[in-house]
Amino acid sequence: MEKNKKKILIGSVSGVAAAVLLTGIIVAAVQGSGKAVKVAPVSNMNSGGWSSGSEISDYGTVTTNMNQDIYYDESLTVKEVYVKAGDTVKIGDRLVAYDTTLATMEKEMKQMEIEGIALNRKNIEAELKQLRGTKAVAKGNVAGTNTVVKTSAAGTDTVVNADTGKSRTTASVQRQNMTAREGNTDTGTAGSDQDSTVTDGKETGKPFPEELKGTKIYDKITEESVPYNEDGDGTEEKPYRYLCAPGVTVHAQFMLKVLENREICTFEVVDDKDNPTRILYEWTLDGKNGQIIKPVQPDQPDTPSEPDVPDEPDTPSEPEDPSEPDDPGISDGPTKEELAKEIQEKEERLKELELEQRTAELELKQLKKKVDNAIVTSTVEGTVKSVTDEETARLENTPIISVVGEDGFYVTGRVAETAFDKIKEGMTVTVTSWTSGMTYEATISGVSSSPSTGYSDGNNENLSYYPFTAVIHGDAELSNGDGVDLSIDDLSSQDEDEIYLEQMFVREDGNQYYVYKKGDNGKLKKQYVEVGKNVSGSLEIVSGLSLDDEIAFPYGRDVREGAKTKSTDTLYDYK
Repeated sequence: MEKNKKKILIGSVSGVAAAVLLTGIIVAAVQGSGKAVKVAPVSNMNSGGWSSGSEISDYGTVTTNMNQDIYYDESLTVKEVYVKAGDTVKIGDRLVAYDTTLATMEKEMKQMEIEGIALNRKNIEAELKQLRGTKAVAKGNVAGTNTVVKTSAAGTDTVVNADTGKSRTTASVQRQNMTAREGNTDTGTAGSDQDSTVTDGKETGKPFPEELKGTKIYDKITEESVPYNEDGDGTEEKPYRYLCAPGVTVHAQFMLKVLENREICTFEVVDDKDNPTRILYEWTLDGKNGQIIKPVQPDQPDTPSEPDVPDEPDTPSEPEDPSEPDDPGISDGPTKEELAKEIQEKEERLKELELEQRTAELELKQLKKKVDNAIVTSTVEGTVKSVTDEETARLENTPIISVVGEDGFYVTGRVAETAFDKIKEGMTVTVTSWTSGMTYEATISGVSSSPSTGYSDGNNENLSYYPFTAVIHGDAELSNGDGVDLSIDDLSSQDEDEIYLEQMFVREDGNQYYVYKKGDNGKLKKQYVEVGKNVSGSLEIVSGLSLDDEIAFPYGRDVREGAKTKSTDTLYDYK
């Protein structure tokens, strides 16, 4: 509790603290004169990722006539209906049971989608590491226009100068080839061919077949999708084959068709939809047995080892044409501008993949709930108003089952997507009335699998919230539409080890972030960190810093590597 109070206090005074820093600490730092730099524990400066100290929305709404409607779901098939119109039900009574075969298959495919996105992220991270270690060439040193020509047979890049026609292998590629011959498989070494896909320094999958170039690559498999193999017949010997982009999704209606027709389909995932160079892995949907065959890497073709390059014999060199002197301006690599552009493109793609993975992981949580909750129970006490067959409900968009609740007190709250898999039916919610201040206990009776539309907690616009229903047992001094405060003891604000620092404590260096921290020798040290989410002006520190470290305000004359440090409890100094 004390920890949460501290985080709430820090969040609420952050604006004031920033102003004080700007008028006090920053001025003192800029005008410093070699004095020791103040450092404070990260644990004390950790602003936390949540301002409310809870993974549910702070407030909810009271309803006195709650209803429950169960609609058609294309990934679930009704197995049994336990009620009929006019039946009286209590909270927890069974209403309908689903066959979850389709949802289970969809869940497994979603897991594979996430694995595919993660693999793609790892490849791009390896490419970024290599790019950041590439030495740029000053633009002014380039005398002519250079063209890079791929010579895949030799595994080298040749730089051709358009003005002179001279060509030579770049030094960087020569070094990479030498490293490859020596057996170096460091994660960041992507080799000389930039089209290769890298995982832990090794290529994955197999080269993209020439004969499939121009074939449609799907990012969504629907009933209209067409396999690329014309001789496919959906059997185990000749399954239907589809080329797919990383993060491909398969629609439920397609899976249903495959199950009904007892077909077998294989999905081959490529490294890049627009310019595929490799097939990373493949997986199979078996409609006969109703199962997913997990991803496998295609067999890699035998690759002849690169022959040793013999030393050049001691022969007299051919005299150079005096009319065509050496051009010292030929570049050994990209210019600073070209390198920065390529790095930026990779970083933007990495952010897109991170968002795709986050979305897919949330969808996986929803599918898990569907599979785990094969039997839907009543969330209200009341009377079954109607029961409709599945096909009619689908065509008319009406509920399969509709229950009208009796008078009582129900509370509608919202849970953040980060805690979607933590909240369970039967959990206790503490409800505090805004009007009377009275506190009541409510029991969660249901959680929606669809997020609230147009709702935000005011801190993170990208965070989705899911409605849940809780019932208050017995009498209460509440009315329909009353606002209440909500809290659940089992849901906390953040992981104990999570670190969020206000942006003024983190500096940027090109495309990287860093802080100044106290080193092992007691002197100030420049420490690069990896950042994640930005929540209310605080950056998530993913790696590079621990709660036990001590950091400094990173501006001022005295703030430099090797400066003396002086430990203090906090950098929010009002004196």
